[in-house]
Amino acid sequence: MFSYWSQRILFMCVVLLVGRSVHSQAASGVSVVLVQTNITRLTARTIHAAGYHLHHVEHLSIIDAPKLEHIVVEDLSKMPNLKSFFITQAPRLHRLAPLPSLPELRTFIITTSGLLEVPNLSHVHDHNRVNMSDLEGNHIQRIPTHALRVRADQVSLNYNLIEEVPAHAFKNSQISKLSFRGNAKLKQLDDLAFAGNLLLRHLDLSNTAITSLPTKGLEKLEILRIEKTPSLKYIPSIYEFQNLQKAFLTHHFHCCAFAFPERHNPMRHALYETQKAMMAQRCQHLSASQRRKRSLNSNSAFKFDVSNAQDPLPEDSSATTSEEYDQVTDDDYFSDSGSFEDDERGDFHELVNNTIPIGVAYFASCGNFSMSRRKVECTPLPDALNPCEDVMGWFWLRSSVWFVIAAAVVGNIAVLLVLLTNHSELTVPRFLMCHLAFSDLCTGLYLFMLAAVDLRSYGEFFNYAYSWQYGTGCKIAGFLSVFSGQLSVYTLTIVTLERWFAITYAIYLERRISLGVAAKIMICGWIFSILMAGLPLVGVSDYSSTSICLPVESVGVGDAVYQGSLFLTNAVAWVTIVVCYVQIYRSLGGGGESYGGRGAAAAAERRIANKMALLIGTDLLCWAPVAFFGVTALAGVPLVDVSHGKVLLVFFYPLNACANPFLYAILTKQYRRDFITLIARTGKCNWLVEKYKLAATPPPTAHTNPSAPAPHVPLIDCNKSQSQVSKENGEILL
Repeated sequence: MFSYWSQRILFMCVVLLVGRSVHSQAASGVSVVLVQTNITRLTARTIHAAGYHLHHVEHLSIIDAPKLEHIVVEDLSKMPNLKSFFITQAPRLHRLAPLPSLPELRTFIITTSGLLEVPNLSHVHDHNRVNMSDLEGNHIQRIPTHALRVRADQVSLNYNLIEEVPAHAFKNSQISKLSFRGNAKLKQLDDLAFAGNLLLRHLDLSNTAITSLPTKGLEKLEILRIEKTPSLKYIPSIYEFQNLQKAFLTHHFHCCAFAFPERHNPMRHALYETQKAMMAQRCQHLSASQRRKRSLNSNSAFKFDVSNAQDPLPEDSSATTSEEYDQVTDDDYFSDSGSFEDDERGDFHELVNNTIPIGVAYFASCGNFSMSRRKVECTPLPDALNPCEDVMGWFWLRSSVWFVIAAAVVGNIAVLLVLLTNHSELTVPRFLMCHLAFSDLCTGLYLFMLAAVDLRSYGEFFNYAYSWQYGTGCKIAGFLSVFSGQLSVYTLTIVTLERWFAITYAIYLERRISLGVAAKIMICGWIFSILMAGLPLVGVSDYSSTSICLPVESVGVGDAVYQGSLFLTNAVAWVTIVVCYVQIYRSLGGGGESYGGRGAAAAAERRIANKMALLIGTDLLCWAPVAFFGVTALAGVPLVDVSHGKVLLVFFYPLNACANPFLYAILTKQYRRDFITLIARTGKCNWLVEKYKLAATPPPTAHTNPSAPAPHVPLIDCNKSQSQVSKENGEILL
C-alpha cells in the first residue's frame, strides 16, 4: 500500500505538471488535476466546467475525493489523447464499468480506494501496450473473467482482499510483470490461473497465504518472488521453469530443491535424463553431409521443446491460450525428415542451442554433445540453521542415535515399572527417581520422533521439511525436548540436594525432607518446565527454525533472553550438583577416622569418590559442550553450525537420558531388591529369585551357628562417630 510519503511525492509531481500545463491549450496536451474535490460523479461536463478542453487532455488525476461514487466511463472516450488516468483516496468508488476504447492510454491507476472488483480493461485498446495498470490498496475480492485481457508491462493488484485467482483469469493477456503482494487472504491459485499469459516474466506473490504454485503459463518466467509466505508448502521443480533466473522465496529448503532437482522430483529428473539421452543419440546420427547442408540454409539457433511445445505469437497477433497450440511430439523434433534432408546447401558448423523447458540448456556441435545446467539465483540460501541435508546429517549419527533411543526408552521404562509397582515403600528418593525417569523418557521420545522423520525422508528431507518443521509433530518434539531437559536438570538438582541433606544430617532423623515437601518442590519444577517449553509455542523463539525442532534461532531481544535463561538454569544446576557432591565427599572422608581398619575406610571412600566422579563426569560431558557453544552463538560468535551442532544436541546432550536410569537406579542395590520383589510377585522365574536370595544371604555367624562360641557384641556402638554414620548412609544412597 502506498505510504504517506510516497503519496506526498506523487502529489508534488502532479502539482509540478499542473504548474506547466494548467489552462494551456497547446497541442502538447493538458494535465487535469482535481485535488480534495467533493464531486460525486466524474463526467466530461465536470472536466469541461473546470476550464479544460477535452481533446487536449492527456493526464487526468483525481486526488482525495471522499464523495466520488461513479465515473461515466463513456465520457473518457471524448478525450482521445488521454494517456494517464489516476485516482487515489476515493473510498466510495466501489465499481467501474468496462472501459471504452482508449488507444492512447498508457497508465491506469486507482489506488487506496474502495474498488471491490477488478475493472474490465479488455476493450481499452487492441494493439498498443499499457505501461502500468495499478490497482493497489483497494478492497478487491474477485477477478472477473477477461477483466485483465490486456497488453501491459506491469499489472499490480497489491494489498487487496483477493482470496482466489480462478482458472484463465489472464486468458489472452500479455502481461510482463504481475504482482499480488500483500493479499493476505489469497490462498488458492487455480492450476490454470496463469494459463494463456504468454509473456509473464516477473511474478510477485509475497505476503500471501498460498499453499501451492501452479506452473502452467509460467514457462517463460524469469523472476519469481514469494517472500514472507510461510504457507507455501511445495515449490515446483526447476524443470518446470524454462527461463527462471532469480527466485526470492521464504524457506531455505525451497532453494535446496532448486539446487538438487534430481532429489526434489526424481520422476521429472528421470524424464530429463531420458530426453538428454535421446538428444545425444540424435546428435551422434547426424552425418557430415547433413550438417553441411544445414549450415548453409540457416545460421540461426534451432530451438526445440521436448514436451508441450508452444509456437510464440507475433507481437501484433492476438494471444491464445496454451490449450489452443498444436502439440509437438518428440518424434517431430528428432525425426530425420524435413529440412535436414531437403536442405542441400553446405556444412553445419553453428552451435545449436536447444533450450528445453526443463531448465537445462543443451549444446551440440558436429555431433559433440554436452550439457550445461542452468543456475538459478535463489534466496534465502541454505545457512547454518537450515543446511541442505537430512535431519541427522551423517550416517554414523543416524545409526548411533538408535542406540541412545533404545537405552533411554528401555532404561527409563524399566525404572518407572519397578518404582511405580512397589507401593509399600514410597520414599522421597523413589519419588524423585520417578520424575527423573519420566523426564528422561520424554527425551527418548523426542529422539525417536527425529529418527523416524529422518528415516522416512532420507535423501530428500527438503521435500518433507515444510510438513515437518511447520507441522504439529515438530512442535510436539520441541516441547518434549525443552520440557524433558528442564525437568531432568531440575530433578537431578533436587536429588543431589536431598542426598547432601540426608548425609549431612544423617543422625538427625527428624531433619529429613518429607514426601509432602518433595511433592511441592516437584510441582514447582513441573510448572517451570512447562512454562519454558510452552513459550516457543506462543511466539517467544520458535521450534520451526530448524529441522531438529529446537529454539536455536534468535531474531529479537525476547528470543535472546529466553535462550539465555535456558543456559543459565542449566549452568546454575550443574554448579549446584558439583558443589553438593564435593561437600558429600568431604563429609564422608574427612577427619581421617577409620572403622574396621583404615584400609576398609579408604576402600569405601574410593568407591564413593568413583561414583561421584562418574555422576559429575556424565553431567559435564552432556551439558558443558552444549552450554559453551550455545553461549558463543548467543553472543553472536557461533563456533559450530547446525550440521555439527546436531552431534551435541542429538547425541551428547541426550546421553544423560540413557545414563541416568542406570547411574541413579538400575545399578543400585535398592533397585535390584525392588526388581526381585516384583518378579517374586508374578510367581515366575523363581530360580532367579532363589539365586538372588542365596547371593544376598550373609555368611553364618555365632548367632546363626549354635556350635560356634557366641562373642558378646553390643547392640549400639556408642563410640561410632557422626562421620562413620554418614559414611554408611552415603554407601547406601550412592
